[in-house]
Amino acid sequence: MGCRVWFIALTLIFLSMTPQVAADLSTEHQTLNLVCSNDDCSLSQDAVGDAMLSEEERDANPLQPVTVTLEFPMRPDQTSVSLLPGIIESITIDFRIQEDGTGATRPDLEVELILGPSTNTWTLSAPSSSPGNQNPYVLENEDLNIANGRILSPLDQVLLRITFEINQPVTWELHLAGDSNIELPIEWSIDAESANTDEPTSLTEPRSITLVGATTFGGLMDSDVDCFRFDVDEHLSALTVTISWDATPLEVEQAHIVPQFWDENGDSEDTPEIRTRYEGDIVVNEFRWAEPNSGEHTLCWTGEEDHFQTYSFIGSQSMLGVGSTTPSEFTGEATWDAGISQVGQVEKSSQTDGAGVFTMAVAAIGIFVAIVGYLMPLSSPWLPRFLLPLSIILLLFGGIISPAVSISNESPNPGEMTFDELLEHRLERVYQGVINDDEGEFGPQWYGGFLGIAPGERLQLMLTIESVHPLGDGRWQIVAAELDGVDLDRLVFGKLNDGRLSTDNEVRFILRSGRLLALDLLLLEALLIVDEEPRGDVLHIDWQMVADPGLGSLSAPAWTSRPDSMSADDWDQVTEAVKPELLSVSFCDCGIDAMELSIRPNILYANDLIAPGGINSSNGLIPYDFWVAWLGLLVLVSAGFVEKERREQGMALAEEVLSR
Repeated sequence: MGCRVWFIALTLIFLSMTPQVAADLSTEHQTLNLVCSNDDCSLSQDAVGDAMLSEEERDANPLQPVTVTLEFPMRPDQTSVSLLPGIIESITIDFRIQEDGTGATRPDLEVELILGPSTNTWTLSAPSSSPGNQNPYVLENEDLNIANGRILSPLDQVLLRITFEINQPVTWELHLAGDSNIELPIEWSIDAESANTDEPTSLTEPRSITLVGATTFGGLMDSDVDCFRFDVDEHLSALTVTISWDATPLEVEQAHIVPQFWDENGDSEDTPEIRTRYEGDIVVNEFRWAEPNSGEHTLCWTGEEDHFQTYSFIGSQSMLGVGSTTPSEFTGEATWDAGISQVGQVEKSSQTDGAGVFTMAVAAIGIFVAIVGYLMPLSSPWLPRFLLPLSIILLLFGGIISPAVSISNESPNPGEMTFDELLEHRLERVYQGVINDDEGEFGPQWYGGFLGIAPGERLQLMLTIESVHPLGDGRWQIVAAELDGVDLDRLVFGKLNDGRLSTDNEVRFILRSGRLLALDLLLLEALLIVDEEPRGDVLHIDWQMVADPGLGSLSAPAWTSRPDSMSADDWDQVTEAVKPELLSVSFCDCGIDAMELSIRPNILYANDLIAPGGINSSNGLIPYDFWVAWLGLLVLVSAGFVEKERREQGMALAEEVLSR
């Protein structure tokens, strides 16, 4: 009996000392190590087990090579719902030939990686090595095949298969314990089982809650049906349920449809008024039922397959005869006013003073007077030789040629858009993304580009300068006239007149358009920074756009392209500074077609903003051409004054001679 107790105790001790192998691809666990223990191999988060897997292949020869296949399934199975990235960060395989100190005879490795719906195969050639040091095989930043979907679901297969041929008698080694691993940058994940905290909330077993004044948390996982039961008081003018959907990537976001709502007799309440808005990255739905029946009610949301999102909701009620029966707090105000992103010495703002038509007219008169001067008998030889030619040159270049160049620069360049055309282009991108469900070429990187310009495309834009002001560090910020008083409401609902969207997609388009337009105008205003004070009245922007991670919101990406004249670090600095503390875009389906915009900007400083380059004003041929023209007039007036003085002196001298 005593021996048996000791045996059980020792067994428990050894079991407790055995490494607990863990696995699960998620945002918290993005590294899988190749591990083995007693020839039982797998993928694990922990670098445990044997330090090396080795085998002698003494029967291998060039005529009869030996094919070796090693499989590493992930254990335990996947538990999170994860969104696969478009690229794999790295696969490192420390494979060596024991007898070959230089690694010259190492074979190519056929690597197959199965990630649920994604299967990828690569051939890794033996890397260069130095004597006594065999470098590992490394695959970096390779595209993943996600044509069959990006969702890695619980229990999905995750497997690494390595195949190679040995054509001579050698001993091969695969070094483990952290030397061989996979790095996969998972963009988003959720533990669906633990996130589904609202259970049981099925259609057959609704969860009893207190709706008014209490927040209920839940998760709509996959094609789940979440139902809640609560009492509705008598004599209500309205019952409002406000649900906040947590930020989730578009690929797995639930549809946010109107929930089912019925009373204890099974009768459905009337269709509610709906108000939807963005609060940062969170989508908020307000459902308002007018004069609901009293008694016990059931509220149900139905999920979609392969979609996962957590939420919270709370109820509020209005009694009959108390308050308004419509969402009176909804203003429907969505007009963009310039100045949110202005910094520096705004009080010193001024209009541009470039030469124009009036200066050209004055200069032309001056040149005519100078030419007439040549036809007159002049008393001084210096006037036709120096002063008159100098005044003509100054008037010609400063008052005629340079202003003419400036005026010509105020016309659009080839391929240049007006501001209205750019806004229409921006809305069309969002519209096409909604119609095509953000799939294929119409995904977030396409419509989420800054001002709707995708990476690889060129932005050419013409703006009118309303005023400029110094930043205090030698640079100038430009205020464009087109950015003041932009009616976002009119633009968005005008686009809906195309009439190709369903009701749900219309709300999606309204909220997405309002958010992206507001963010783009906010950033565009902040980017109108130049190193020299502009003199013309028109601004020309020419930017070649490149890809950028953007705002970093997976559910509604923005600013996913940047001018190639700005580095990624500079772009991050500007966007982080400009990103508002709160941006709320609301739409109320309550008898009016209106959108509401509320923005709480961040505090900006001049050193937060960086001149992006590619911005040119309609300046003339030479700097300070206005003053050059006036200098020409001054020289001409001086010539006239000199001639007048010499004539008066000559007349006085003649009178003096005659009087003698």
